[in-house]
Amino acid sequence: MQESIHYFLDHATAKVSLTVTDGQFIVETQGKGALDKPRHIDILLSNLGHFCLVATVKAQNLSNFRNAGDYSYDSEFIFSYREGQKIKNKRVFVNSRDVSFAEVLNELERKRPDASLLHLPPEQALEQIGAASAKKTLGLFLILLIGIPVLIAFVFIILKIIRP
Repeated sequence: MQESIHYFLDHATAKVSLTVTDGQFIVETQGKGALDKPRHIDILLSNLGHFCLVATVKAQNLSNFRNAGDYSYDSEFIFSYREGQKIKNKRVFVNSRDVSFAEVLNELERKRPDASLLHLPPEQALEQIGAASAKKTLGLFLILLIGIPVLIAFVFIILKIIRP
């Protein structure tokens, strides 16, 4: 029996633990918010769909004009897995330069070379997994955050004009 390979990261918003054993892939996360609950994913390696690594964008590193950001992580490890009849996706922040993360990634590639999308450009890998890019998600969020209040204000103004 082979020894398990483990990666751990404690960053500004959560703790992440990845473990590869003989036949399992275990992911544990714990957000640092007051209402965050520990999450535990324990799947057989045969149920691992695909996995890829995508660089983070500044907003994901909490970088803004007031804060330099958290650069203890530089990438998102994104994977899909089968749970019963459903295919689920999970994203976790990782430090791709960390030796223990490289060992986890190499072991996953060794045990499931068909699941690795590391050879593809990030956009293609995300498409195959069925996940949206951080840039697209951030753009959609901003459109909703700005667009909905503007739409409500526009309707309010029109109603004021119609009904004096």
